[in-house]
Amino acid sequence: WILFESDCLWAMHPQKNIIFFGIVAFAVFFLTRAIGSPTCGHAVTLEQFRQFQQEKDTQIQKLKEEIEKLIQEKQECPDCPKCQECEECPICPDTNHQPDPAEDREISRQKNEAREYSSSHEQCKLPDYKHHSKRPLNLVWLTDPIPAQFQRSRPGEKSGQISEAIWIRDTLLSKLTRPVVMHYPLESQKLDFFMNDSLVISLFLKRDIYTAAAKKKGIKNLGIYMMGDEKMKAGKMEFAPDADYVLRNYYNKQYHDQYPNVHWVPNGIKTCIGTHAGFVPNTLPLASQRPNLCNFLGSIRKDRENMMKVLKAEGVECLTNINQWEGKGIKHPVTYRFQLESSKFTLAPWGQNPETMRHYEALELGSIPVVRRWPYPNEDPLTPFSAYGEEPPFIIIDKWEELPQILKRYKADPEALDELQAKVIRWWLKRKDQILTDVRNVIEDNFAKHYPEEAVGHVESCV
Repeated sequence: WILFESDCLWAMHPQKNIIFFGIVAFAVFFLTRAIGSPTCGHAVTLEQFRQFQQEKDTQIQKLKEEIEKLIQEKQECPDCPKCQECEECPICPDTNHQPDPAEDREISRQKNEAREYSSSHEQCKLPDYKHHSKRPLNLVWLTDPIPAQFQRSRPGEKSGQISEAIWIRDTLLSKLTRPVVMHYPLESQKLDFFMNDSLVISLFLKRDIYTAAAKKKGIKNLGIYMMGDEKMKAGKMEFAPDADYVLRNYYNKQYHDQYPNVHWVPNGIKTCIGTHAGFVPNTLPLASQRPNLCNFLGSIRKDRENMMKVLKAEGVECLTNINQWEGKGIKHPVTYRFQLESSKFTLAPWGQNPETMRHYEALELGSIPVVRRWPYPNEDPLTPFSAYGEEPPFIIIDKWEELPQILKRYKADPEALDELQAKVIRWWLKRKDQILTDVRNVIEDNFAKHYPEEAVGHVESCV
């Protein structure tokens, strides 16, 4: 357009040529300054202009990020009179606060514990769903697994006597990596119900008759889960050689020495009371935070009667509820659980045996068990290096008259009480893991004996 106009202007008005080109030169100079580089008067290309715009956008984004970071730091560092302790917070104002050395040490200890906890939980690993073998373990209930206080689901069935069915299914067998299939035959079928690769749960069963019939039928890989026999009656274990293995409640060193295929397992916990196999008690209340000093919930027998007399004579305030055996003193198991979880100590006197379910119910709920030594060491799980391994750290006494003074001492020292609780919980976590590992290895050893191609060997306890 300029060239065209200039030709026309030159042809029509030669005398105005100089004035026109002066105007054009001024316009070109002005436009160059308007769109040129901000640091010099040179003209820029479109690509250079875009690059400049991107650099400015980047700078603006960085400024936004810095502002957001400062806001976040301000939120994480509250205004407090001790801001000098917030060493990692650049926002906290400087003050003349002089922290107490003991308080500094406590704060440092808490910070270290928090860092250790965070580092130990940095990687969250989900359970792996896989089976090393698809051949199942058949879990056969020849005694009703539904606790007696619940309504029977089958008309005419006898009341159940097994309170710890879920403990057996979900905790004791939790380290297996093969399917576990449940079988619950009718009452009329129980004595004729046989399966290979089975663990038969029995309480009031003629085990010698059952195992002899199973052997005659050629049943292989037969395990018996033996409940009851608190009184250690003679002849109760004569069926053991006809089974591949026996898992037995109530420790008896004589039986274990006589029958190598007999293995002790804990009574366990009442259904709905405790937790699952992966029990991590981080949410349990500290012993010092629990409102009840102690509890005893259950029926009265001779040793328990003596204990109650001592509590009454010494004026010890202990949560008690005396009732029939099945209800554990309180009919609903959830209520029973809450009572244990609100107690610093759980009193676990003898019944017909030194070992009771209260031991394990208290351990699962962080209530410190109090037990008395049994006069026969070969039947006492507390005997060092027997059922409980090394002597456990909970309260063990020789007579109930020792109890009031022990309770009084710990009631007056909350810090010592919480330390004792922590020792008991950590001991139980380790010992339970060892027990579950042993159960897994016993069962897998017997599968390997019958199916060598599926042998996977032993696993080690986490401890």
